[in-house]
Amino acid sequence: MMQTRGVTGLLATNIFLSGAAFAAMTPYRAIVGVDSLGLSNAAFGTVMALTAVGSACASVALGWLSDKVADRRILIFLCAAMGVVAFGLIWAIQTPFVFVLAFCLLVPFGNALFSQSFSYSRAFYNRTHPERAEFILSILRSMFTLAWIVVPPLAGLIAARWSAYSVFAFSALAHVGCTLVIGLLWLQPNAKIGVATTDPDTPAAPPPRIRIAAPYRFGIVGVTCAMAAVQLNMVLLPLVILRDLNGTLAQVGINASIAAAIEVPAMIGWGYLAMRVRKDLILAAASVIFAVYFGLMLFVASFLQVVLLQAFAAIAIAALLSINISYLQEAIPSRVGLSTSLVDLSRVVSVWVAAAVFSLNSGATYTPFMAVAALLSLGGAGLMLLAGRSRRRDEPS
Repeated sequence: MMQTRGVTGLLATNIFLSGAAFAAMTPYRAIVGVDSLGLSNAAFGTVMALTAVGSACASVALGWLSDKVADRRILIFLCAAMGVVAFGLIWAIQTPFVFVLAFCLLVPFGNALFSQSFSYSRAFYNRTHPERAEFILSILRSMFTLAWIVVPPLAGLIAARWSAYSVFAFSALAHVGCTLVIGLLWLQPNAKIGVATTDPDTPAAPPPRIRIAAPYRFGIVGVTCAMAAVQLNMVLLPLVILRDLNGTLAQVGINASIAAAIEVPAMIGWGYLAMRVRKDLILAAASVIFAVYFGLMLFVASFLQVVLLQAFAAIAIAALLSINISYLQEAIPSRVGLSTSLVDLSRVVSVWVAAAVFSLNSGATYTPFMAVAALLSLGGAGLMLLAGRSRRRDEPS
C-alpha cells in the first residue's frame, strides 16, 4: 500500500506540473506569436490548427506504441522531455521560425504527456486497485484543474514583471519537474507497467484486435458533442461577459477561477459516483445539466447572474473532463494506451466543431450561440443514453 501511495504521489505531482506548464503558456501563445513575433492572424491560426492535428497524431501513435512497450514510463519521460525542449527553444530563440517549428513538431509530443500519464495511470491502477481505479483517476484529473486555478495569476505576474516570453521559460521548468518526477518512478519497485517480455523460444501471443464496440461508437460521438459544447463555452463566455454584459477583463478572470474552484471537488465527487453508477449515465446526466446551464445563460442580464450559473457549468464540466477519460479508455478492450488516445482525438474534433459553429456568428452579440451549445449538449446526452441502451441489449442476460 505504501509503495502504491508513492506512485500515486508522483503521478499527481507530474499531472499538476504538466497542467501548470499549459496553464502558464496557453493565454500567452497569441501575444507572443502575433504581437511579439509579427505572425498574421491567419498564420497564427494555421499554426494552432497544425498543432492540434499533430497532437492527435502524436497521441494515437504513442497510444498504439504504449500497448506494445515493456515499460510505459519511457514514453511518459520522453513526452516530458519534449516539452522541455519545445518551450525552452521558444524562450531561448525568439524567432518566428523557432516558434512555428516548436509548436508544429515538438509541442504535440509535449501535449501527449497528459494522455500518456493517464494511460499509464489506468494500467497501473487496473493492476493494483481495480475497484478504485475510477475514483483515483478523477482525483488525478482534478490535479490538472487545480493547476489552472493556481498558476494563471502567477504567470500573469511573471509576464508583467519580465515579458510574455518568460511564461515559456516557466513552462519549460515545469516540464523539467515532470521529467524529474517521472524519473523517480524508476525507484518504485512496483511501478513498471508494460508488455511482459516473453521467452524467445515461446511464440508471442497475437495482440488484441483493434475493435470499437458499437455502443462505444455512439458514446464517442456523444462525448465529442458534449466536449464541443465545452469548447464553445470556453470561447463564448469571456465574450458574453465583455461584449454582451459590458464587463471587464478582471471579471473574466474571476469567473474562470470560480468555475475551476468548483470543478475540483466536483471531479472527486463524480469519480466516487463512477464506482457505483455506469459512466454513460453520468456523462448523459452531466450533458443535460450543461444544457440547462446554456438555456439559463440565454437570459442573463448581469455578471453576478453569470457567476451564479457557474455552479451548473462547473459540475457538468467536471464530469465531462474526468469521467470521459475512463469511459473512452474502455472503448478498445485490452488496448488502454490506444483507447486513451481517443481522449485527444475527441478533443481535437470538438475544437473543430466549436470553431466551425463560432465562425457562423456574424452578429455583435454572443449570447444567442449558447442555444447551439445547448443543442450540442442535448445531442451528446441522447447519444450517451443510446450507447448505454445498446450496451445493455448486447450484454448476456
